[in-house]
Amino acid sequence: MQINPKEIKSRYKMVPRTLVFIEKENKILLINRKKKNTFGFGKLNGIGGHIEKGEEPFESAKREILEESGLVVNSLDLVALIFIEIGIDPGILLFVFNAKFPGGKLVPSDEGDLIWIQKGAINSMNNIVKDIPFLVNLCEKHKKEAPPFICKYLYDEKKELRIVMNS
Repeated sequence: MQINPKEIKSRYKMVPRTLVFIEKENKILLINRKKKNTFGFGKLNGIGGHIEKGEEPFESAKREILEESGLVVNSLDLVALIFIEIGIDPGILLFVFNAKFPGGKLVPSDEGDLIWIQKGAINSMNNIVKDIPFLVNLCEKHKKEAPPFICKYLYDEKKELRIVMNS
């Protein structure tokens, strides 16, 4: 079978990543990224990272939680799939999860400092990755066992984030 080069150029090429929001009471666990040359350096973000070869998204999310916080989370809820068009190949396919705090002690890592943030304070924070309020809101709306939201992120000519929801 021969593949048309024009068809290949128009197809998504994606790097799979996970992002997890762990809830405890009315708080969300975020990480202040301190590794230079990583997305969100110096800002608060959820727990997560690249999906490694041979992993599926749930395995990756659990591994990232353990590596970045020391927590063992067995129950994850897939909240959203987000196609992120960054203007160059490859783009990003983000698997967004929600989890309940399983108990235990947070263990610091080289990735960043862990901070519990009140949900109500997230919308007014300046040192946060831009889409975190949107994603935390999706997590709150999502019902267990419901299919994930599917959306895409686009950046306009001013490099401003546009979120397109179809589900």
